[in-house]
Amino acid sequence: MNILYVDYEMYGKEDIIEAFMMLGHNVYSTDVPVLYENDKNMLREKLCEDMSGASCEVCFTSNYHPEVSELADKLGMKYISWTYDSPLIALYHPSILNECNYVFIFDSAEVAKLKSYGVKHVYYMPLGINPDRLDKISISRKDEETFKADVSLVASLYNEKHNLYDRMSERLDEHTKGYLEGVMNAQANMFGVNIIDEVFSQNAGIVAKMYKAMPYSIEEGCLEGLPYVYANYFICRKVAYMQRMTFIREISKRFEMKVYTPGDLSDIKTVKAMGTVDYKTDMNKVFKLSKINLNVTLPSIHTGIPLRAMDIMGAGGLLLSNWQKDFDGLFENGVDYAAFTSLDDALFQIEYFLEHEDERVYIEENARRKMRDGFDVVRLLQQMSEIIETE
Repeated sequence: MNILYVDYEMYGKEDIIEAFMMLGHNVYSTDVPVLYENDKNMLREKLCEDMSGASCEVCFTSNYHPEVSELADKLGMKYISWTYDSPLIALYHPSILNECNYVFIFDSAEVAKLKSYGVKHVYYMPLGINPDRLDKISISRKDEETFKADVSLVASLYNEKHNLYDRMSERLDEHTKGYLEGVMNAQANMFGVNIIDEVFSQNAGIVAKMYKAMPYSIEEGCLEGLPYVYANYFICRKVAYMQRMTFIREISKRFEMKVYTPGDLSDIKTVKAMGTVDYKTDMNKVFKLSKINLNVTLPSIHTGIPLRAMDIMGAGGLLLSNWQKDFDGLFENGVDYAAFTSLDDALFQIEYFLEHEDERVYIEENARRKMRDGFDVVRLLQQMSEIIETE
């Protein structure tokens, strides 16, 4: 099969292309420059030229992209997408109903919702790793000096200047701001459960006030409306900031902690702010050399296992994460990873695993073996192919 990989500079391009080739497919690649993403006419012209000239039966993207679906539908191609981002409003674009689509998503709750909207070819698929690439990463003495830590966190903090919620909050009345802060404070103390979407779907007045403060345009025919956008792009990211900053502040008071993020940590003097880390190489060194790797899931991911969590287990690190429903049936708490239910629980488990190296190593080895046996990108893409052939 001839496959065109349309690259939007997403994670995992090389791993996916290599996996397709190992499965016997011919893979061609075309890049989508950021400039084209900001100009839809230029984007469509380039994609039309590349897709029609590639002599491919299938096009593939990481994450779902409406313009690729529209052109694939027009050209009579199959379109496979594998989504790892959340939120992703593109999943609710009218094009998601196109017959050409085969949409694979890492969050089973999102799959169920799209099916309820009548999307035919949408499937749950967890995210994967390339074990061969991970095995080739060597650790130097300098790496050990740089990345070794008791606790590490690789994450966005969503505290960039003028983030969406902070920009909007400056224009909100005090009643609306107080209501939203109450919702966010409640959500910040919950893990593995999301109350924000339900609150917004039942409160049109609050959504209207948010729209007045910061209008947002929804594509005509979109399967989701403004409540989805304000809940997931504005509120969930602010909650993630609140949760992650609280965890960093409290953990770093008691334990050695390194945080890899482009975000500002200048207010927390007890943490070692390490800046950004390269996804393909150094990030996996962080996971290997940290005794405990923390994950605090973005609340817009309702049930899915985030890519970062899969990367940690695949690299052979101990994952300490909030529980997510999709862990069940795939991984076992206390055997393949460790789940916390609260900040106090996370602090207790950090202390425990730092004192019990044998149990920590046991979990690391189980996770590494399970990721290689069951979540190799080659294996997962083969499962996708079998699903599509069956359909």
